[in-house]
Parts: sequence; structure tokens; C-alpha cells
Amino acid sequence: MSALAHIDSLRFAKTGEQQQGEFHVDQLPRLTDILARDDVAVQYRLSGAVEAGRPVLKLHIQAKVWLTCQRCLEKYPEQLVLDSVLPIARNEAELARWEADDPMLDALVADPGLVVAALVEDEILLGLPMATHHADDACGAVSQA
Repeated sequence: MSALAHIDSLRFAKTGEQQQGEFHVDQLPRLTDILARDDVAVQYRLSGAVEAGRPVLKLHIQAKVWLTCQRCLEKYPEQLVLDSVLPIARNEAELARWEADDPMLDALVADPGLVVAALVEDEILLGLPMATHHADDACGAVSQA
């Protein structure tokens, strides 16, 4: 389970705090279709820093997920390793200025009650492959063709 369920994202980043932990599938309801119930679903490490004058959250996630092969429709395990650096804007106006300068920027607005599990869920959902399939040598559909 998470060390802290909620964090003040701006303070956490500015003070360089750190936490790590793990979440089980029942703590991540939006991922119930892709996480096996018996597994420790997700391990994470969250740390705060200031980079290039901006407070940031650095998030490292390791998760074993179960995806459905789009060729044979069978489930298969996939090991996700995700690393994100998320700048923290003080408010919506600051975020809008940053995004005007860099439309591809992935940033957050400061949140005094940021739910760590929701942040982890969001990053996993964004990190899933668009087209899921076994490796060619492991897929029944490819070996039968």
C-alpha cells in the first residue's frame, strides 16, 4: 500500500520528498480489466525535485499487466516500466502559458490533495501500447497463418 494516500504536489516537489510503495488491483479500479487479482499489481517510486526552475514530480512505475492480443484475442502478460517527469504549475494560468510554449508538455496543476493512486493509474493508462499483440513467435494466430 502507498506510504501516503494524498500529497501536496507542489510542496512534495519543492522539498524533494520521496515515497515508494505498491498498489493492488482493488486500489486501482480503472485498471481492473488489465491487472491480475493475485499479483502485486503496481510498484511505484515518486520523488519531487526542481528542474530548470520548475517543481516536478518524477514517477517510476513497474507493473505486470494482462493485455489482449488483437490478433488471436488471448490474454498475455506484459511488463510495463514507465518513467514520467511531470512539471507542477502553480495554477491554470501558469499551465496555459507553459502549454502555449510547448504543446506537447505533460504537466499538472498543483494539488494540495493529489491522490497518488490516481496519478499512478493515469500514467499506466497513458503508457499502455495502442496496438496490443503477442510477439510473432508466441501468437497462435501468426503461427497458424
